[in-house]
Amino acid sequence: MFEDESEFHDYYTSRQGRHVAMRLRRSLAEFWSRAPNGCNAAFGHPPPLLRADDRPPVLAFTPMRLGPHPWPPKGPNRSVLVNGKSLPLQNVQLDRLLLFHALEFDPNPSRLLDECWRVLDGAGRLLVMVPNRNGLWARAERTPFGHGRPYSRGQLRKLLLDHGFTPVRAETVLFMPPAAIGLFLRFAPQIERIGRNWSPAVGGVLMIEAEKNLYAPAGKTSKARHSALLAAGKLATRPTGSMREGID
Repeated sequence: MFEDESEFHDYYTSRQGRHVAMRLRRSLAEFWSRAPNGCNAAFGHPPPLLRADDRPPVLAFTPMRLGPHPWPPKGPNRSVLVNGKSLPLQNVQLDRLLLFHALEFDPNPSRLLDECWRVLDGAGRLLVMVPNRNGLWARAERTPFGHGRPYSRGQLRKLLLDHGFTPVRAETVLFMPPAAIGLFLRFAPQIERIGRNWSPAVGGVLMIEAEKNLYAPAGKTSKARHSALLAAGKLATRPTGSMREGID
C-alpha cells in the first residue's frame, strides 16, 4: 500500500485524512520563508500540507515512483515528478525544504539527504516529517504513517548530523489515536494539547527542523556530480521575478 499517488490522495480526502492534514499544516506555519524572493519547496507527497494561496508559492516535488499529481487543482501547476537522487535545481537554491512522506519511503535516505544539502542555501532550513517509531501511528497500516521506515528521535537526529545538518528544533505531533473517528476527531484539538503537555514522546509524527552545516562533508559528492550539468545549463535557475509571475 501507499506505493501510488492515488492511495495518498484517497487517504487525505477521507475525513480522518483531512483532520491529519490540518493538524500537520498548522505545525508548518512558522517554517516557510516569507521573504518576497523566498524559494520554498517540498518533496514527497506535500499537497495535503500546502495551500494554493501560499506566498511565496511552494513548489511540490513528487518522486517518480508515485506517478503524477497535478497541484493545485486550479491555476498554474506547481507540481513536478522528479528523481530524488538528482533534483532539478541548482546548488544552494532553496531557502526552505520540507520532506513529507519522503525519507521513510526512500530506498536510499542518505542519498536523498545529500541532495537536500546540495540544493539548500547556506542559511536554508530543512524540515523532516516522518512516522515516530514510538508512536501508535507507525503501526496503523491503513494510514500512510504505517508504511515505510519509522524513526526515533535519536535515529533521525543522527542521520541528519551524518549528512551535514544540525538539528535546531524537534517535536512530535498527531496525538489522537490512528483509529480516530467521530468524537475523537471532534475533540482532536484537546487531545493534541494533552498529548503535547503530558506525553510528547508518543506523538504519531516526528518533526525535526535542521540548518545546513556549511563545513560538513555531506553533499560534496553530489555537488561535484552536478557541476557539469550546471555548466551545461541543464538545471533550473533560481526563480526570478518574471518566473514567479508565471507561477502565480
